[in-house]
Amino acid sequence: MQVSREAARRLMIEKQLVADFPNNVSKGRIYDTVDALGCLQIDTINVVERAHHLTLWSRLGPYDKKHLHDLAYKDRRLFEHIAHAACYIPFKDYRFYLHSMEVRRGEMRDQFVRRSKADPALLDAVLRRIADEGPLASRDFEGDKKKGGWWNWKPAKTALEYLLRAGLLLVHHRENFQKYYDLAENVIPPGVDATEPSDVERVRFFSLRTLRALGLVKPQELRKYFFNWSVKLGWTSKQLQVLMDELVAEGEVERHGIEGEKNPYYCLPGDSGRLQELEEGFSFDDVRLHIYFDNLLWNRERVEELFGFKSKLEVFLPREERVYGYYHLPVLYGDRFVARLEPKMDRKNGVMIVRGYWVEEGFEPTEDYTEKLHGNLESFARFHGAREIVWLTEVK
Repeated sequence: MQVSREAARRLMIEKQLVADFPNNVSKGRIYDTVDALGCLQIDTINVVERAHHLTLWSRLGPYDKKHLHDLAYKDRRLFEHIAHAACYIPFKDYRFYLHSMEVRRGEMRDQFVRRSKADPALLDAVLRRIADEGPLASRDFEGDKKKGGWWNWKPAKTALEYLLRAGLLLVHHRENFQKYYDLAENVIPPGVDATEPSDVERVRFFSLRTLRALGLVKPQELRKYFFNWSVKLGWTSKQLQVLMDELVAEGEVERHGIEGEKNPYYCLPGDSGRLQELEEGFSFDDVRLHIYFDNLLWNRERVEELFGFKSKLEVFLPREERVYGYYHLPVLYGDRFVARLEPKMDRKNGVMIVRGYWVEEGFEPTEDYTEKLHGNLESFARFHGAREIVWLTEVK
C-alpha cells in the first residue's frame, strides 16, 4: 500500500502518544507511557525542567513527578541504562540489554584508562567498597573534579559510570538528582527475567519495539531509535532489511511505500488500517511543546523527511553560532511543527520567561493556533511552578 507522508507523520504522532491530555494521570498511566515509548531519555539540563519530565508533560500534561521517581527507585518497575542515550527503561525489558552490558564489560578497563589516566584497579576498588558499604554516590569517593568541562569527572566518578554501563552497578536511587550506585543484584527486583536472548531474538525485540513507538519505519531507522551504539545492535541496514522481509513473511509486520520514497517502510499489522483512516483526517489539532531530547525528535533525518522540519539543537553550540537560542522548543500544531519557542524558568521569582519565538517559513498563525499556543504555554508554566509568563519577544 502506498501512503502519504501526512498519514505517516500522523501515525507517528499517535504512536508517540501525543494527543489530548488525560484528566487524571495515575502512576500506572506514567508507566504505560514509558513502556509504549520503550524508554525515556534522562538529561541534566534544567533550563525549565529536566528532559524526562518535559517529555512526559508533552504526552500527559500536569502529573505528579514523584510518581516517576517511585516507579524507578521504589517500585523498581523502571531502571536506568543506555537505550537511546541515558534512559529510564521498563525492567521487564532488562534481558535485552544484557548484550550491551557484556560488550561494555569487555571494553571497560581499556576505555577507563584512556579516559581517566588512572589505574584500572580503581574499578575493582570502587566495586568492592559499594559491595561492603551499600549504595554510594560520587561524592562519597575522594578526588576532585578536573577542570575543563562537565565531562571531566574525577577518576572515581568515571569508574562508577563505566561500572554502571557495564551492568555491574545500577542506580539504586537519586537524591537531588545525584545518583546512588549499588550492585546490580541488589537493585534488580525479584521475578525479572535475566536470561540473555539470542542475537536474532534481541534484534527482533528492538525492531518491533521501534515499530510500536514510531509506526511506519524504514530499516535504517531501526538503528536510530534504540540507538545502535547505545544498545550495541550490531546489525547493518541491509541485515535489518532482510529481517523485515522475514517478519513480513511471518505476518509480524506489513510492508508499505511512502510517496516520493524508493525504500520500503514497515509497520505492525494493526497500524495498516489506521494509516488508511489517517489519510482522511486527523483529530488532534492542539499545540504541544517538545524538546530535542524527546523521543519524537530523536531522528533528525526522519523528522525532516516526514514533517519538513529541520531540527537544530543549539545547546552545545557557541552563542555566536546559535540561530534560535540555547534551549528552544519546537512547537507542534496538529501534525506539523510550525514554530520554535525559547522558555527559561526564573525559579526565584516564579516567572517563565519567553526569550525567543520564531514562526516556521510558510506557516501563517491563525486565531485558533495563537489561542492554543497560549493555553498550552500557560499549562506548561504552571506545571513548572511559574505564576506568570513574561514575553521578551513579539508573538506574530
